[in-house]
Amino acid sequence: MLNAALAGEAGRIWLRIDDLDRARFREEYLEDIFRVVKLLGIKVTDGPSSPQDFHARWSQEHRMKNYLSALDQLRASGLLFACPCSRKELAAGRHQHGCLQGKVSLEAENVAWRINTRDLEPVLIPDLIAPEGFTVDLHAAMPDFVVRKKDGRPSYQPACVVDDVLFGINTVGRGQDLLPSTAAQAILSEMMGFGDLFQRIRFLHHPLITGEDGDKLSKSAGAEGVSGLGPAFKPEVLRATVNGWIGK
Repeated sequence: MLNAALAGEAGRIWLRIDDLDRARFREEYLEDIFRVVKLLGIKVTDGPSSPQDFHARWSQEHRMKNYLSALDQLRASGLLFACPCSRKELAAGRHQHGCLQGKVSLEAENVAWRINTRDLEPVLIPDLIAPEGFTVDLHAAMPDFVVRKKDGRPSYQPACVVDDVLFGINTVGRGQDLLPSTAAQAILSEMMGFGDLFQRIRFLHHPLITGEDGDKLSKSAGAEGVSGLGPAFKPEVLRATVNGWIGK
């Protein structure tokens, strides 16, 4: 899956596209990101200028050494454990192989590295459109989240923190469905030695655009992409909605 992250200050905007999950990568999704950015009239100043430029210079594959170095930092935290459990086993409500007791080596094959979230305090996330912020119980929302997948590749959460630091990101807009991810990244930022995430980055978690059934729009559920709506889509309507969220 690819996610476009836009952040900036003083007129500078990064376009960052996540492509670590190669099993869900689709070239048509990548191309659609650039179509939508153009359709919305967003003036991107940093990052890839085209799908070809993305593959040549900006794919996360080019930053793999940075992510693996961050995973090495996490090993010293004491919260990391190795987990060979399948999704079916975890759906039963508990780890099946003594994972939490450290009975599985981090060096074992076909294990995911997870963060033990049981003793973590709820995370208060400051937000530009919610004066009281958002509070996330990370264990309830994303229990024992993965930082390294079974294939040895880093997951989205640590990679996103590393990219934020590498690119000097200071403002991020994302949907409210990603509040647990922001909470996870706040925890990881401290663990990886990058300090307080909320001292470095301002967040705006916007409401989701939903369908007639009230569910969020999703390609995986067959929702139409913005660029496929043609004349029915009005960029100025979306801009007015965003301005309403931030009080302009």
